[in-house]
Amino acid sequence: MNQDQENLERSLSILNKYLYDGYLIKLHFLSKHDVDGQKEAFDIDQLQNEYKDEINKWLNIVAGYLFKKFERYLYFHFIQLKTDAMSIKHPLGGLTYSLERHLFALEEVITRLEERRNLIVRQEIADREHQNDIIYKITYNDHTREVKLNNILLTKTDFNSENDNCFNFIYQNAGRPIVIEELEQVIGSKLKKRIAHIVRDLGFTKELKTIFFPVVTKSQIKFINPITKQYFYENDLPIINFKKLGDKVSQSKAE
Repeated sequence: MNQDQENLERSLSILNKYLYDGYLIKLHFLSKHDVDGQKEAFDIDQLQNEYKDEINKWLNIVAGYLFKKFERYLYFHFIQLKTDAMSIKHPLGGLTYSLERHLFALEEVITRLEERRNLIVRQEIADREHQNDIIYKITYNDHTREVKLNNILLTKTDFNSENDNCFNFIYQNAGRPIVIEELEQVIGSKLKKRIAHIVRDLGFTKELKTIFFPVVTKSQIKFINPITKQYFYENDLPIINFKKLGDKVSQSKAE
């Protein structure tokens, strides 16, 4: 569960508690009227004032929370009175009617936030499915300058070197052909080496070059990343021997 979803779950829990508290206020004062109304010296005005005060306290708490935590349209949706509550013929009916309209509005706010939460959950599931669909993936960190394949280090470029500058741009523009003139314009100089040699120096040799660089010519280059199952099978790509690759990387470090 990501941070946004955790925050939304927490807010929904708080708002549902506020909703429950609002209904308790309504039930408490209707019950109090039924019981105290039978007593001598019963003061309906005092009960109405108490009811109104509790409603206002509740409104301020809920409105304040919505104003602080969410978009303004949710706040205004709550404070604007709705007209779909059922009024009852009762000495406390006017106050109850007002409270009910806000309760209905809060229920609608909660429903909208639940839909947002469900959307986040569906997006997370889609992202996980997409990640599971990936067979090979190159990652590049321009801080450490490490080029990795499925978390296996292929190489580490020298800062501001031709290899470093070229791959930084190629990595950021995966999936489209890049002409050499564009690459040279970005790095600010003519290439000293052939682009095929740069690809080789970065560790993309044999099957790695076939998989990730379907186009490497004198005039252009194309980098594909990540490699999905669909792309892998459609292009009949070779299988990477990760054990052999790991041994090769270990041997290079030892040297």
